[in-house]
Amino acid sequence: MIADTYHAFENYIAKIFKKAGFSITQNVPVSEIKNSGDIDIVAVKDEKEYCVEVKYRSVERHSVERICGIAKEKEMIPVLVTAYILEEKRREYYQNLHEELILIDIANLLFAVKDDEELYNELIAGLSFSIDNIEPRKGFLQMDQLQHDDYTKSLIREMEFCESGKLSFRKYEELCHKLLKNALSEDLALWREQQQSNNDLYRFDLLCRIKDGNQKTFWQIIEKYFNSKYIIFEFKNYNEPVTQKEIYTTEKYLYSKALRRVGIIISAHGFDKNAYWAAKGCLRENGKLIILLDTKDLIEMNRIKMDREDPSNFLLDKLDNLLLELEK
Repeated sequence: MIADTYHAFENYIAKIFKKAGFSITQNVPVSEIKNSGDIDIVAVKDEKEYCVEVKYRSVERHSVERICGIAKEKEMIPVLVTAYILEEKRREYYQNLHEELILIDIANLLFAVKDDEELYNELIAGLSFSIDNIEPRKGFLQMDQLQHDDYTKSLIREMEFCESGKLSFRKYEELCHKLLKNALSEDLALWREQQQSNNDLYRFDLLCRIKDGNQKTFWQIIEKYFNSKYIIFEFKNYNEPVTQKEIYTTEKYLYSKALRRVGIIISAHGFDKNAYWAAKGCLRENGKLIILLDTKDLIEMNRIKMDREDPSNFLLDKLDNLLLELEK
C-alpha cells in the first residue's frame, strides 16, 4: 500500500475527530530524541487528552503495546483506529491487556459518519474493499451537531450551473470527480487524478480500481468478462458534442496487460453519431469497452443514489444497450 493512502486515511481520521468536537494536533514527536517516532494525533476534549494511533491495515499486538506505552508515559488515554474490522475476540483480548485502551474499527467509523454524506463518501472511497457485509456499530466517536445540508443536491446544482468551454474545464473536471465519487464510492477505490502517459503525449483524467469483494452485477461483468480491474474516466467540457477522435484517443491507453480495458467518457454536450460508431468499433474489433455518458447521466446516477438505490444499475443498463445494439 502506497504511503499516500496511509497519510490520506490519517488526515481523514483527524477530520472526524475535529468534527466530533476535539482539538487535534497531528504528528507530535514522542520525545526530542531523533527518530523516536511520532504520535499520529493528539486529541483533546473535556480536559482529557487522547493519544491516537491510526492504522490503515489490521491491528497487531506490537501497535497496541506501542501506543499504550506512549500514552502511559505521557499520561494520556490510548486510542487505536483501524480501517478494517476488529474481530470481537481480538478486541476483548486487547481490552483485557489494557483496560484504558479505546479501539475504533471500520464498523465504528461507518456509524460515526452515517449522517454526514460527504464524510461517509470520503471514508468508503478510500477503502480498497467492499463494505456490503459490514454492519455499522456505535463506538467512541460521535459527531457533535452534524450539518445536514444535502451534499448531493448541492453538487448537482453546481454542475447544472457549470458553463461549457475551456474557461470552465477544470471546474467541470472537479465536479465530475465529486459526483462520481458520491455515486460510486461504495464500488470503486484509488480515485487517482490526471495520469500522463510515459511519453507525455496524452493523459486521462481519473483512474479508479474496482473494490475487492464487489458483488454487484455490472462490476462483476467488467472484471470477469472484460478482464479489467481498473477504470479510466475522461471528462469533456466541450461546447460541441464529442467526436470519434476523442474515442480513439481514449482507446490508446486501454490495454489488457494493465487490467485496464474499460473507459467511461463524460461529455457536457453528448456525442455525435460517429463517436457512438467508434465506441462500438473499439468493442467489436479490439474488445475494449468505452461507455459514453453525458452530464445528465451523471446527475441521474446521483439522484438514484439519493433514492437509496444502486447507481451501478444505471451503468448496467447502458452496457446492456451497447451490447444488444452491437453489429457483427
